[in-house]
Amino acid sequence: MRWSYLPKTVTLQVMLITAPISRFVSAGILLLAGLSLAGRMRADTMFTNFGPNYAFAQGTGAIVTNDVQAYASVAVSFTPTLSYNLTSVQFVATDLVPSDANYITVGVFADNGSGQPGLVVESFLVDNLTQFGELAPVLSITSQLQPLLEANLTYWVGMSASPGDMIVWNQNSTGALGFSQTDGNGNWSSSGADQGALEVDGTLASSLSPASSGQFGVASTPEPAAWLLMFGGLAVVALQTRARVSLRRVVVRRSSHSKLPPL
Repeated sequence: MRWSYLPKTVTLQVMLITAPISRFVSAGILLLAGLSLAGRMRADTMFTNFGPNYAFAQGTGAIVTNDVQAYASVAVSFTPTLSYNLTSVQFVATDLVPSDANYITVGVFADNGSGQPGLVVESFLVDNLTQFGELAPVLSITSQLQPLLEANLTYWVGMSASPGDMIVWNQNSTGALGFSQTDGNGNWSSSGADQGALEVDGTLASSLSPASSGQFGVASTPEPAAWLLMFGGLAVVALQTRARVSLRRVVVRRSSHSKLPPL
């Protein structure tokens, strides 16, 4: 009977020491993970020829067909200054000749060593294009493979239409010139005309300081998911610290009112 109150007091004191610490460690791990992601998950622009607020030319562009037709495929080159994992490609394309197919194939290519598109890095199928002459939106495609695009190597973004269709790759409004096109038999040649509107984004593949290439510098911005995880970690830390203070007050109050039976 003399020690009946002692186990309760000891148990409360152990809860005071261990439970908040374990929760605090978990919250700290979550916070560190958020900080790490915030440092690495950055949406950087490797290349862009869009104007401010994604401005481009609505009523003109390069005609794109299929590799068995005139005009055929069109491709624009870019060279990242740092190594990135591809995340997305933005462009504007409209359907010049309505057809049942109404789709395009967009590909990211490595350079073949002769200043022309070579091996395919990743390709995408895009359908339901806006009709040429209508207000065209900026289209965005997300990379599923997120391939590594190495620093100071040239890559290409190319576009071709479905057989029998004619597509317009709406041109940029910043005066960026120069692209490649095929002759209908898969043979590439250079053109000095206006480029199609294009942006290529990626995440840094190293811990180097973020940088943007192309004609417009674009500041690095942590992805929303990284911010949410980081601030979520901070919130958990704050809540657990508050809970620890409340628990300490309860233990002290319980302990101050607990009396052992007289000997």
